[in-house]
Amino acid sequence: MRTPPPPRSIADPGLITPAARVLEELVQLEHNERFVIVHDRANESVARSFEQAAMERRARVERIDAEALASRPWMRCPPEALAALPGADVTLFATTLEEGEYDARHAFVTVATASRARHLHMIGASRRAFVGSMMASSARIFELIQALRDTLRPQSRLSVRSPSGTSVEIEMAPHLRWFANGSAIRPGQWLNVPYGALVTSPASVTGTYVVDAAMGGGFGSRLGSLSSRPIRLMFEGGRVRGVECRDGTVKAYVEKFIGDAMGHDRVGLLSLGANIGIAAPLGELVHDENMPGVHLSLGESFAPRTGALWSAHGQLAFAIADSDVDLDGEALIRRGRYVRLV
Repeated sequence: MRTPPPPRSIADPGLITPAARVLEELVQLEHNERFVIVHDRANESVARSFEQAAMERRARVERIDAEALASRPWMRCPPEALAALPGADVTLFATTLEEGEYDARHAFVTVATASRARHLHMIGASRRAFVGSMMASSARIFELIQALRDTLRPQSRLSVRSPSGTSVEIEMAPHLRWFANGSAIRPGQWLNVPYGALVTSPASVTGTYVVDAAMGGGFGSRLGSLSSRPIRLMFEGGRVRGVECRDGTVKAYVEKFIGDAMGHDRVGLLSLGANIGIAAPLGELVHDENMPGVHLSLGESFAPRTGALWSAHGQLAFAIADSDVDLDGEALIRRGRYVRLV
């Protein structure tokens, strides 16, 4: 008797509604538009959920399992995946976060945006992170992000504190621009999913920043929550002056990143989380960095978008929990909840 083949992965019913909301509220996918989905095996159910939601909107869908084209890690993006992007109206890249794949991910975004696609970037997001980030309506998140834009000044200052010991002062500068990771996407633009933050490159960061929620990178995704082994980053003028962590392996990982390349010791990005539907961290950076609070990244400054006068290759991001944030001396966030502009 022949053994039947294993069942094909099908769309996860619990993901179809969030996927449909993303397609409706973020990319506004229309009838007969071409939608290209590139994914790995771990994200096949996510990809199929987006595929089904798109087909219900009568779009033309092409789904590509990139892991069937090339083994991981991808030192470069599989050429077949890149070749599918020209002519696409909407694209989705949904994969796990693997070390050494920064260039492959960057190439995909570059080609997708150059092709004038509306691109969704979904890297390292678990099912619970995706679903958990969709608790608030997109309209409320968009409104908060716009209210923050309207309130921030060219030389605003942010003061950040947390029960775990964070105490930092952050300064902006007139040449630096904020961009939203949470708005309707236009042709040639891209958005991280989960979403819900206002992002810039700060002029200066000084003080102690205690990372107790999550860290980026493949290693960070495997670590999960940092509540039991927080990382203390000491900053002066936007540069790391010291790293402390009771877990020696974590400390060594952060210090290695800092020493790997020029600019890795600098705060490249500041993310002002505005997803008010996120009530608590999950230990997943892609989710936690949208939680209300101030989250920092070392390295890449996205100079074309932020106006930063420097850049770096590579990024290591951090998220903190339950922070208090003052904007220009007035309370903005208390214990991870907005007390103004909502």
